[in-house]
Amino acid sequence: MTDHKLVLPEHPSYPEGLGDLEKPPAIFVLGETSTAPAVAVVGTRKCTRYGLTLAEAFGRALAGAGWTTVSGLARGIDAAAHRGTLSEGGEAVAVLGSGIDVIYPSENADLYRRIVAGRGAIMSEYPPGTPPDRWRFPARNRLIAAIASAVVVVEAGETGGALITARLAAEMGRPVFAVPGDVDRPASMGCNRLIRDGAHPVLGVDDLIAELSLVLGAPAPRRGFGVDLPLTGLAIDQLPEFWGCTPTQAMARLARMEITGEARRSGDVVVPGSR
Repeated sequence: MTDHKLVLPEHPSYPEGLGDLEKPPAIFVLGETSTAPAVAVVGTRKCTRYGLTLAEAFGRALAGAGWTTVSGLARGIDAAAHRGTLSEGGEAVAVLGSGIDVIYPSENADLYRRIVAGRGAIMSEYPPGTPPDRWRFPARNRLIAAIASAVVVVEAGETGGALITARLAAEMGRPVFAVPGDVDRPASMGCNRLIRDGAHPVLGVDDLIAELSLVLGAPAPRRGFGVDLPLTGLAIDQLPEFWGCTPTQAMARLARMEITGEARRSGDVVVPGSR
C-alpha cells in the first residue's frame, strides 16, 4: 500500500481529539479528513433490525448536518451508520483494529472502498498487514472515543466494545447519548444502563440532531439547501421541498437556525429570526 500516510502527533493534520489521550499514538491514514465535528455512532454486532434501521438513519442525519460519522467498520450498528452517512454523501471515518489494509470483517469490503473513494478516511494505529487480533479492538475503541466530539450508542449488550467506547468518552469529557429500549431486550441492556448512569437519552433522529446542535454548535449548511426563509414564513412540512433536501436534513438545518437565532417557530410555521 503506497497511498496511505503516517501522521505523527505534532503534524498539523493530526486529529485534534487524539491529543487528549495519555499517550497519543502515531496513526496510519488512508483517505482524507476534514475539520468538521465528528460524532461516533457505535453499538453491538448482535443488533436488531430496529437498531440497524436507526443507526443508518443517524448516519444519514449526521451527513445532512455536515458532521463526520466515526465508527469501527464492524458488522451491525457500525456498518449501518457508515452506510447511512455514505448514502447522503457525508464524511465517514472508520477506525480499525487491524492494519489499514486488512479489512475486517471481509463482508464490509465494499463499505471500506466507498469510504476511501468518498469524503472519508480509514485510520489505524497498527502498521499495514497487522491482523485483527481480538485484543486490539478495545485499544481501537479509545481512538474512536477521542476523535469524536460526542458518542451515540444505538444498541449494546451488558458488555462489549460500545460500552468501552462510551466509558472512555465520558472519562475524556465527551457527551454520551444512548437509545433507550425494552428492559428485557438483550440488545438494549447496555444502553438502558448507560442512561441510568447519566448518559443522555436520544429519542429519534430529530432529537439527536437537536441535542448535538447544542453540543457541536451550528455548522455551515451543506450545498443544495436552497435559500433562506421567506419573510412571510413557511409551514414546517414545506421545508424539505423549499430547501431541496430530505425531511431529516430540513429538521437538522431548522434546529441549527433556531439555535443561532436565524429562525423561530410560530405554531406549525417557521419564520425568520432576529438575525
